[in-house]
Parts: sequence; structure tokens; C-alpha cells
Amino acid sequence: MAERTEPGLSDQYTRASPWPIPLVIGIVVTEVGLVFEGLTPVAVSGMLLFAACVVGITRESAFADTLWRPGVAVGVLFAVLGAVIYTGTTATTRGIAMLGTSVLVWTASAVAFLYETQRL
Repeated sequence: MAERTEPGLSDQYTRASPWPIPLVIGIVVTEVGLVFEGLTPVAVSGMLLFAACVVGITRESAFADTLWRPGVAVGVLFAVLGAVIYTGTTATTRGIAMLGTSVLVWTASAVAFLYETQRL
């Protein structure tokens, strides 16, 4: 009798990654928060979920050894994009949401740094 194998899985990768679904949910929640006026906190929470997924993906795929370094990089990306959107367009609410998210991501990165260096 032939051995049953699951497509897409191998001996090296014994399980599927959990990050794609929350990543898509983060993008959708961000868009809903940005499209509808007055839902800026929803947009920020969606961007935080997106940032957490990006950091998790880089950590899981061994592109990063720590959590705080990709967190800082995502925070810088959000800050630059937020500043460009705020100064270069009339969508100031979107720029402020991205700038606020960058501050929260940097704060989470600082906490991750303190935790990983056993100072917290």
C-alpha cells in the first residue's frame, strides 16, 4: 500500500505557516479603517496586525534572529510612508495613522529587545 503524503509538506517542513491568514486580515482591516471616515483606530490595529505578521514571517523563515530588528525596520517603513503621505497628499488621516502605527511598532520592538536581552 502506498504511503499517504500531504501535498506541500516535506520532512523539512512538518507544518504550514500560520502567518498568511492574519496577514491578509490585517490588510483588509487596515483598508476598512482607512476607507470609512472615523475608523482610524481600526486602521491602526490592522496595520499592527500586518506588522506583527511581517515580523513573525521573517523570524519563522530565519531571515532574522531577533524580533526587534525587523520590528524596527517595519516601524521605519511605516514612518517614512506616513510622512510622505502626510506631506505629499491630502490624505492626512492616513499619514497620521501610519505615523502612529510606527510609534507603536517601535515601542513593541523596544519591549521585544528588553525581553530578548533578559532585561525585562
